[in-house]
Amino acid sequence: MTFLIVGDTVDPQLYDHFRRERFPESIDAILSVGDLPPWYLSYLMSVFNAPLYYVRGNHDDNYAHNPPDGGDNIHGKVVTFKGLTMIGFEGSMFYHHPSAVQYTERQMRAIWRRMAWRFLFGRKIDIVLTHAPPFGIHDAEDQCHKGFLTFSHIIHKYKPRYFIHGHTHLNYGLKQNRIDIVNDTTVINGYGFHILQIDRPVE
Repeated sequence: MTFLIVGDTVDPQLYDHFRRERFPESIDAILSVGDLPPWYLSYLMSVFNAPLYYVRGNHDDNYAHNPPDGGDNIHGKVVTFKGLTMIGFEGSMFYHHPSAVQYTERQMRAIWRRMAWRFLFGRKIDIVLTHAPPFGIHDAEDQCHKGFLTFSHIIHKYKPRYFIHGHTHLNYGLKQNRIDIVNDTTVINGYGFHILQIDRPVE
């Protein structure tokens, strides 16, 4: 399966200088890690004729009144797509901005606990889709861009196949890689866009 991951910036290769032949012939789904205008995500769904699964970024407070047309907000949900199990978490670490989509560590942990019972008996997590990074992985030292310990816990205890986030832009000068392997989890920064190929689960 082929996924188009997008986040944090309208990439010229997908809009101003878009050429369909540069991309895989078939995109199974679009995964958005947030901080993108709703019109852009609706445009991508139309161009690639693919469903959208997204979480809101800290700047996506307008989604409450103007969400991407036809997209599926998976914040706080457990969803299945073609045999893959996905969970999602929106927003960033709380940093006292009046309109931001933001959470304290305690609040984010509570959101996870409402989902965690689904994985008590060995069910695997294929994709964790978030805006903020995990604590200590692709994050920064300032409060806004600090990662969540809750996410690091999920990686170390539940070993999802992929953890996909945004928020810490690859042009911030943090000397981070787009992709790192942490235990058995592939952690991907979805800034701009990234094409992800995943083997279809065995039936």
